[in-house]
Amino acid sequence: MSASVQSPSVADFRARARAWLEEAEIPQLPAGYEGKAQILREWHRRLYKAGLVGITWPSEVGGLGLGVEHQLAFNEELARVRAPQPVGSIGLEVVGPTILKYGNDAQRERFVRPLLAGDEIWCQGFSEPNAGSDLASLRTAGVIDGDEMVVNGQKIWTSWATDADWCAVLVRTDRTEVAHRGISYVLVDMRSPGVSVKPIVMLNGDAEFNELFFDDVRVPLTNVLGPLHGGWKLAMDTLGWERAGYSMRRRIENEVVFRDLLDDCRAEAEEFSDAQAADLGRVYVQLKAFEALAARTAARLAAGEVPTPLDSVDKLWLTRTEQALTSVAFDLLGAARMAPRDAGGRQRVKRFLYGRAGSVYGGSSQIQRTLIAERLLGLPRGR
Repeated sequence: MSASVQSPSVADFRARARAWLEEAEIPQLPAGYEGKAQILREWHRRLYKAGLVGITWPSEVGGLGLGVEHQLAFNEELARVRAPQPVGSIGLEVVGPTILKYGNDAQRERFVRPLLAGDEIWCQGFSEPNAGSDLASLRTAGVIDGDEMVVNGQKIWTSWATDADWCAVLVRTDRTEVAHRGISYVLVDMRSPGVSVKPIVMLNGDAEFNELFFDDVRVPLTNVLGPLHGGWKLAMDTLGWERAGYSMRRRIENEVVFRDLLDDCRAEAEEFSDAQAADLGRVYVQLKAFEALAARTAARLAAGEVPTPLDSVDKLWLTRTEQALTSVAFDLLGAARMAPRDAGGRQRVKRFLYGRAGSVYGGSSQIQRTLIAERLLGLPRGR
């Protein structure tokens, strides 16, 4: 697509997205996890048919071939009308870019368009019970057997696994190597015999995360993405895209949550104590600082400079900002925190509880600080 001739301006694209969203029936999600994925899958398909999915993806694979600024404008319009993201966000933001960069022609032909259309949902099988922050110590094994790989092991904290069609899995395929060497990046059909999923109910009552078990699961070697035994680089790129893209999107959504919080407080004629007003002010400052950081991240994304160690700064700042915001919203409920009277109060409690996990998911805050210290500041490695 020629940017100078055919691409719409950001303002024109925003106007088109806004007009479509204002006419669309925005899906209302259930309070719990049950039934949510199917509603979001249909929403994803509607967005795709409207030409609002794969905004930055190349036109030759079914995307729009537009810029990061267009994607951010669309995210802002989604948040403005309180509409959910497509169900395939893991595929769109995390796995898909990895397939585009490292996949061969056959893999891109097989996986990209169903991912964009919302016909196939992806999940990500990286963390294990004893290999979370230290991901390189993973033990899930992939043994070559002819033109197949036999996978055995366990993953944990896998989002959307109960509803996913495919999973990007890290497996150890060369046990003679240590640490990050000898790991392969494998695309596994979730309907394969031997794949089982066990939901994990979280503090907020949702079961978005899951345990994932592989018992003699056979995967064609044609589903190995990138070089055999060389999946660590792909994994690091995947995590970089996850941290940068997710942080950018969540920043926009958190700004809307903050505005809604202020509107709710005004509607209820709540009187703030000096301490509460100061807390709200600090959250506002953090959101504005995050906005400035996001502008730099958008420039890096547009220049193709993601992933980099700077993605850890995005993830760490997202965690701090989101936890500060949800804590203030939770505290403003007062005694109603223990038994919220309405849906808005219950949503504040759920956000607060989910926000606690931000220090762990997507790479713990301790790990992000270590990456920043070693790779950005050049400090010596800890012992």
